[in-house]
Amino acid sequence: MSLHLTADDRGIILPCPACGTANRIAYAKAAQQGRCGTCKAKLPHVAEPVEITSASDFAALITQSTLPVVIDFWAPWCGPCQMMAPEFAKAAALAAGTAIFIKVNTDERQDIASQFRIQGIPAFALIKGGKLASQTSGFQPADRLLAWMRQA
Repeated sequence: MSLHLTADDRGIILPCPACGTANRIAYAKAAQQGRCGTCKAKLPHVAEPVEITSASDFAALITQSTLPVVIDFWAPWCGPCQMMAPEFAKAAALAAGTAIFIKVNTDERQDIASQFRIQGIPAFALIKGGKLASQTSGFQPADRLLAWMRQA
């Protein structure tokens, strides 16, 4: 599974499509369209899943984001998770600018998964305003995942 976007405790690292420069988009400003710090080209909205690799990055994202955050709890050995990955990416692209989609590897971040009492994967959580709004599990086509996100 190849994830391109990463995050740190201050924001999402988004490469400029024009010059390739890594730009940090603050979580609180993820709904806005920024400009590259080097070439000043408009940056796209975050339109693909963001890989979360630390508990501090995760905590910063869910507390600072003004957008809803959709979390995919997955593991590399999980067949249904592998089947879900393209649907999750499609949902992230369709919701660009209206939600942030993140992936949490449950093998590497058991501490985060345990906060949500994840017992089976793939599993999904929706955070709104820093608080858990809804959870679901199992394979979800992109349209059903987006409908779940909007209903919660």
